[in-house]
Amino acid sequence: MAPPGGSTRDVLHVAVLQTDPTAGSTAQNLARASALVDRLVTEARGTLGLLVAPEIGFGRYILDAEGARAAARDEGEILAWAAAVARALGCHVCVGHVRSDARTGEMFNSQTTLNERGERVVVYDKTHLYFVDEKWAVESKTGFAQTSLSLKVMRKTEGRGGGDDAAGTTTGRGDDAKRSNDAKRSNDESSDAPVAAPRRAVVVTNAICMDINPYRFEAPWHAHELASAASGSDLILFSSAWTSAHPDDSSDAKSAPIDPNQVLSYWVARLEPLLGAPASPVFVCANRVGVEDEIQFTGCSCVIDLRGREGPRVLTAALDGKESIRTCLVPLGPLDDDSDDDDEEEEEEEEEEEGDGDVGEETLGHGAGTP
Repeated sequence: MAPPGGSTRDVLHVAVLQTDPTAGSTAQNLARASALVDRLVTEARGTLGLLVAPEIGFGRYILDAEGARAAARDEGEILAWAAAVARALGCHVCVGHVRSDARTGEMFNSQTTLNERGERVVVYDKTHLYFVDEKWAVESKTGFAQTSLSLKVMRKTEGRGGGDDAAGTTTGRGDDAKRSNDAKRSNDESSDAPVAAPRRAVVVTNAICMDINPYRFEAPWHAHELASAASGSDLILFSSAWTSAHPDDSSDAKSAPIDPNQVLSYWVARLEPLLGAPASPVFVCANRVGVEDEIQFTGCSCVIDLRGREGPRVLTAALDGKESIRTCLVPLGPLDDDSDDDDEEEEEEEEEEEGDGDVGEETLGHGAGTP
């Protein structure tokens, strides 16, 4: 039975890590990421359920076969780091890296998920290779799949019958940890404060960057391969190295300013079949920043709730082009109509406030071009 004055909902405290692997060696990149995580340990050790990191998020992305073999030698260091982070935060960690199959010698662009004990529970290999990947990587042997993870969650009392607000924080390189306005409101509303709850089986679909696009850009747009595969999931775990231009584009195109709205809108457009359904998944994206061979990585790491008839809602987004960690609370389970209605007043208040780095749902369209 729900407590007097409201119902309860399980919520997942999620973090997305945004890295700049162009800024140093693998060891240096991991050290900077550790500095961000150390602050998160202080803020969210008891509540965080999941952290997602970018595609090949601690080393060079544009590789040839020799470079990929060298990157694969860093796999142990990267996964050891991820295991230590998982144990320090007491949460699952999902990290992108180059993987070499010990038996066949084949190379994969991979995403590994570790549980809170630092044990590997899911290894996913990229299904849709970008042409850059094809120089060294092999496509996934299994394709898209759904996996159930036993995640640490919290339970929130929805005092007004809704309360699907997301509490977000920002931890940036070289800055003090800053809590955004929506997090302050959530903390001030003590009646809605989440409390620890038993673990929950959360169904996820893993994906890496090009996986969201039509296969080789040759499949029809309306095939929506990733969206179809993710139907029925709670979360899409998306590690990315999304860029603003193609390597063959002109220097002017490569150096053009990044439009975060275009980036977010494109991702949403590729997930269009999932939009608005009460039980659609939440899109959890960790992307890179920085410049490699004149190509800009767009950042825009984000968490986007695809549910609700009012359209997709950005729960948090890192739009400043810097290394950071952003966190938010993700309501789990189908989003009922009453919850959607009750959120409208809070969202209008959020639209009027500046400086929190979030993009409101009203900015997300479906007309962005391909990256």
